[in-house]
Amino acid sequence: MKDNDKAGRYLIKRDAVGFLRWLFQQPSIDFRGWIDTRRVVLPDQGDLTHDLIAACATDGEVEAYCVELESESSADSVERLLSQYVPRLVYEPSQNGLKLSSVNGIVINLTGPPQPDSISHQSKLLPKCRFEGVIAQFTLREMSASTLLADVASGLASIWLLAWLPLMDGGEESAIIEGWKQNALRLPVERDRGILVTLTLTFATLVGNLALWNRELEGWNVITNPYLEEIRDEARTKLLLDTIARLGTQKFGKAPTKKQRTTLNSTHEIAKLERMIDRVLTASTWDDLLSAP
Repeated sequence: MKDNDKAGRYLIKRDAVGFLRWLFQQPSIDFRGWIDTRRVVLPDQGDLTHDLIAACATDGEVEAYCVELESESSADSVERLLSQYVPRLVYEPSQNGLKLSSVNGIVINLTGPPQPDSISHQSKLLPKCRFEGVIAQFTLREMSASTLLADVASGLASIWLLAWLPLMDGGEESAIIEGWKQNALRLPVERDRGILVTLTLTFATLVGNLALWNRELEGWNVITNPYLEEIRDEARTKLLLDTIARLGTQKFGKAPTKKQRTTLNSTHEIAKLERMIDRVLTASTWDDLLSAP
């Protein structure tokens, strides 16, 4: 995964609700969490997963949104989402205990022009047979940097989205950079301000504006690779989940059922997973093990 992909995932997860409010232009979002991506693995691609799948509630139902970040816009992104990721979610009866009423695709083009947002396949021999789909597409270079600044200032958008200003229309203007500084100072923790600087410079590099932003942010603290901690935590979580599955299968003489595996994979708290490992010797069944507080 490239640095800009890691950075994009990191900034979205720092404030998922603020990101979704901005994306949907809705003042409030009932965000239920990130759906476990280990269940959306592509064939023959090992541990490659789609790692930004948001569950949001509306009118008593829960919808899923597969968010794909494209460092450079790609014509095949709509096909990839609608023919691979989305169907895999649709086929699952539930995700993290959530029954999904719909599964939707979103592409955010960090650079490059807009691409096709729909697909349509129809049989010539049997015309009534067809497959169609449409995604939501956001192309940052066509979006206004000043509008994002206003959304951040009003509280509609996450302050972490400031890192995307260099990618937007007007992102090189002095007024935009000054607005970045004023809003960034609202982060109460100095380390977070340093992380925001690092993320912003990462994206400025993507569009060749690094020298400008480096000069304008001279004197600001920089935190190197802030997303490494998240990556380490994810690797640790995966190792613990695999260990529990292996030890539990040995102890109980059978692998967890599909439902039990769903419950296990929805657990991301490292401390709780470590307690599960400690309980393997004393637990009598998979359900007993998975009920650990």
